[in-house]
Amino acid sequence: MNSFSMLKELTIKKCDLLLNIFPPFLLGVFQRLEKLIVADCASVEEVFQIQVQGLDIEETYEVSSQLREVNLVRLPKLKHVWTNYREGNISFENLQIVSILECWSLKSLFPFSIAKDLQQLERLAIDKCGLEEIVSKNAEVSNEQEIWLAFNQLSFLLLGHLPYLTCFYPGMHRTTWPTLKKLRIYNCGRIKIFGHEESQIGQSLFLIEK
Repeated sequence: MNSFSMLKELTIKKCDLLLNIFPPFLLGVFQRLEKLIVADCASVEEVFQIQVQGLDIEETYEVSSQLREVNLVRLPKLKHVWTNYREGNISFENLQIVSILECWSLKSLFPFSIAKDLQQLERLAIDKCGLEEIVSKNAEVSNEQEIWLAFNQLSFLLLGHLPYLTCFYPGMHRTTWPTLKKLRIYNCGRIKIFGHEESQIGQSLFLIEK
């Protein structure tokens, strides 16, 4: 396994028997991996498999990922990029680019525990997917409690052909995008793009302060 410790870029294409890309025992092996491309894999259901049959992997693995770019393309059975988990010893805080294309079984992209640390994210593009939400619910927060998500470096956001997308986060929340320069949203008929303080925050993508 040590032979992969210096690998910086990994491309996986047309591997139709794969169910997941990184099972738990591999999470700490690719410590220097910076770019990941997974495309045209008919059976992949998970990319980063952090939980297996109730086992809390974060209690036994300490991983600080150097991953900067993730590209997932035409994965028809993909259900999770990151399995949902409690805060622990796994971090993807160096992510700068995330691109998802034609993953129709994917209902949510980021667990809250991942999204809250995306301070370096610069580009996010999601096109032709079955997403219902971008960030999944934080199980440790009540429905009445408001959460904050800051994307301080995000300059480009594309949301296209997402017919089932209804919210950014399914609860009370506010988002900040201080460096956003390019915004492209099209064919996302169910989501309310702009709202104001009196509206239901959980149902709008951007909050406009009066």
